[in-house]
Amino acid sequence: MRTRAWTTYSPFALLAVAAATVAAATIMEDAKGTGFAYRWVYGAWWFRLLWLSVAITSLRLVVAKRLWRKPAVMGLHISFAVILAGALLTALTGKQGRIHLRKGETTSEYALERKGEAPLSRQLPFGVRLDDFYVLCYPGTEAPMDYVSHVSIGGKPLTISMNRIAKVGSYRLYQSSYDEDMQGSTLSLNYDPWGIAVTYSGYALLSASVLLLLFKPRKRRMPGIAALILLLTYPTLCRADGCPMRDSHGMERAQVVFCNRTVPFGAMAHEWMMKVYGADTYQGMDAVQVVTDVMRHPSRWLHEPIIRLGRGNYRTLASYVNPADSTLCGLGNDAAEDEKVAVVVMLMQGSLFKPLPPDVKPLSEARVDAELLYHKVDWTLWALAIALAVAAFVLAVRTITGYDGTGLRRTLASASTLFVLLQWALRWCVAGHVPLSNGYETLVFVSLCLQATAVAFPRLLVPAFGISAVLLGVAHLGVANPQITPLMPVLHSPWLSAHVSVIIASYSLLVLSIAERSLLRPAVCLLAVGIFLGAIWANVSWGTYWSWDPKESWALVTMLVYSLPLHHESLPWFRDIRHYRLYSVLALACLLMTYFGVNYLLGGMHSYGNS
Repeated sequence: MRTRAWTTYSPFALLAVAAATVAAATIMEDAKGTGFAYRWVYGAWWFRLLWLSVAITSLRLVVAKRLWRKPAVMGLHISFAVILAGALLTALTGKQGRIHLRKGETTSEYALERKGEAPLSRQLPFGVRLDDFYVLCYPGTEAPMDYVSHVSIGGKPLTISMNRIAKVGSYRLYQSSYDEDMQGSTLSLNYDPWGIAVTYSGYALLSASVLLLLFKPRKRRMPGIAALILLLTYPTLCRADGCPMRDSHGMERAQVVFCNRTVPFGAMAHEWMMKVYGADTYQGMDAVQVVTDVMRHPSRWLHEPIIRLGRGNYRTLASYVNPADSTLCGLGNDAAEDEKVAVVVMLMQGSLFKPLPPDVKPLSEARVDAELLYHKVDWTLWALAIALAVAAFVLAVRTITGYDGTGLRRTLASASTLFVLLQWALRWCVAGHVPLSNGYETLVFVSLCLQATAVAFPRLLVPAFGISAVLLGVAHLGVANPQITPLMPVLHSPWLSAHVSVIIASYSLLVLSIAERSLLRPAVCLLAVGIFLGAIWANVSWGTYWSWDPKESWALVTMLVYSLPLHHESLPWFRDIRHYRLYSVLALACLLMTYFGVNYLLGGMHSYGNS
């Protein structure tokens, strides 16, 4: 009897211990400094033994529960064991290092990296020569779009850039950094002859199992959920070529280079006004008129109170000028205030933007229309107002008349969802890339996912739209300080877009799963897929599919925590809906830590706390 209980409960106890250990390690790493958690936790023998125990006990549970009668569930459990086996192989047989090259130089050595220890020099079975290196910039700007190294390996010319690797046998070379004089390049090296193949096999099995679970015929709503998620995430793998908007003319349509982007003058003027003044009109003048007049008559605007410090509090540029020597003074106390003063001065001095160079291809008319339309409407505020109005209307109708019709809810939810979808699509057109690169854009996408879920589950409209309204309210705070900038070179990858969109869709479903338990399974499945899509992107970009970054670590913790209620057949406590909802509310703390807390408390590669 004790053996049976151990077989049943040990996998879940070990999962809980693993989740707690990873969560504690991220905090220890931040408190102790780089290398502490790697040395004592992530790289320790006992931590690897813990995950090996998780894999073994999970496989024993597959046998004990005869999960071969449920192929999708069995495949899901086996896939995690395969992924852990691949990770163990990588840890035991893999190597990571760096190669520094100067132009014309050939080397067959690399610096073997060891966590928390000094690197060691090791020999390569081939020589690497750097033929050329350059930084590719966005047209008409100095913002880097890609870093490119042309190398020769064994006499064969190869190009290595961000998200473009070179393979030589079991060795993979990645672009990492470069010398300031542009005469040298640093490449990351990854040698993993067994781990990647095994791990990717686990990813493939995981994906197949998730698809079987989502499209399971006897689950009536699962195909609808899956189709809805695919509808939202499929466009992230495509390129935006512009939007079919037409037609207005004038100064606002003139194209300039601003913030390392080619934009219409009207869009630039709007962003300047919102950043400095907090509104796009000033005493009857629109943004284009204000910016044009500031450029032509800067002295007249020295005494205009256009620098907004807070609600009802404005200052003139003259108040920052020292009358003795005409230099700016009083800066440095507030970064946001300093930035506003700086952009006003830059506009007056003519350095805020520059005309579009003749060798740079201008934006299409459709793209200009889309950008101007995006800036003429406060889309986030309108989306917030519509979400609140829909939720309030449904509550009022149900309270006053008792009518709680599915058709009414679905119609209202669909209309609001289409509005947010239009906002998100316009942002895509304006940015020129999938809008999932900062806090504002992900908040809007979460809101879109929540409202789309309410279309599939009309009875969840009130909680879904309530949460959506809160998130849109937070996102609207970012509109007062707008900045749509080009992507960093490493972010130019379809894997990134797929990873972020699937992860965010899963977060939306996890929140709603408190009220609708049937959403928990697709939410956890999508979270697992999103995590491993991110691992593939990391492997393509940096040569390692897992680095124990705080964001990815807490995503793993969240997946483990939310996976426990899925095993209610083995864990009877979760069969009681009250117990399940209590646990879900507590588990929400992990989700909030993953989405918000890591960015502001722990940092790491995924942090966008300042976005």
